[in-house]
Amino acid sequence: MKTTTLLVMSVLVTFTGYTAQPIAEWSGQGTREERLTTSNAIVLEGSNKLASPNTFRPPVEITIVAKTDSTNLRISYAADQVVFNWEAEIDQLQVNGGPADGQRIKGAGQIPKDKFVTIRWLVTPKHQSIYVDDELRFEHCGDYADIKRRVSIFPSGGSVVTVKSVTVKQQ
Repeated sequence: MKTTTLLVMSVLVTFTGYTAQPIAEWSGQGTREERLTTSNAIVLEGSNKLASPNTFRPPVEITIVAKTDSTNLRISYAADQVVFNWEAEIDQLQVNGGPADGQRIKGAGQIPKDKFVTIRWLVTPKHQSIYVDDELRFEHCGDYADIKRRVSIFPSGGSVVTVKSVTVKQQ
């Protein structure tokens, strides 16, 4: 597969009266693969959200390498949010929004604190599956054909989420 690299978006840290140099950039706009590349991991806290510059339609394969310092590593694409390490029940995986709205899976939501994990999210027009470090944590059959959304990662409830990389492959 030929990949063309093009600067799409820079993630900036902004303070009052000061804008830092870009700490990350998305490459591959207009290709079948977009990748966030960064020299340092991106730290998200409070209402920070890391989102892809483009929207995607299934089938897609999303690979996120990230960690949380405590609770609430949240991702969004085929759902408004998928919650790992939910503060009220850390081992429960929650899926809120989208065709699988309301799914709660005991024993599938816990990830280690302060350790990078690889989350792989596969979404086809009729199915989604989520793996953490190659272990299947969730799958659902439903109508995903009309999804056209950005991929995002974010913290909640006081957690700090660190993102090492994000790759979105259009199948």
